[in-house]
Amino acid sequence: MKITEIEIDDSQTGYYWIQIYVKNKKQAVSLKHQIFNDQEIRQRLEKTISQSQNIIANSSNKMEMSVHNFLIDKLLYILEGNNKDEKSFPS
Repeated sequence: MKITEIEIDDSQTGYYWIQIYVKNKKQAVSLKHQIFNDQEIRQRLEKTISQSQNIIANSSNKMEMSVHNFLIDKLLYILEGNNKDEKSFPS
């Protein structure tokens, strides 16, 4: 799928609209589903990271803490991609 153009419209209602131009309706529908699926996955990753952080904060078991620290690192890597230096999700 090739995106040919992206426009941002700032209406006077306070909302911003993004228009993404692709070749046909099938690609547009596919891109829409992909965006919403990616958003859902991101929310689930963030929730799991937060739960692991809470477990670490309330645990005295070093093994449990190590496992959850490892899990957080791996989930952040997935969430942020290859750029491990810029973690936008608070730890």
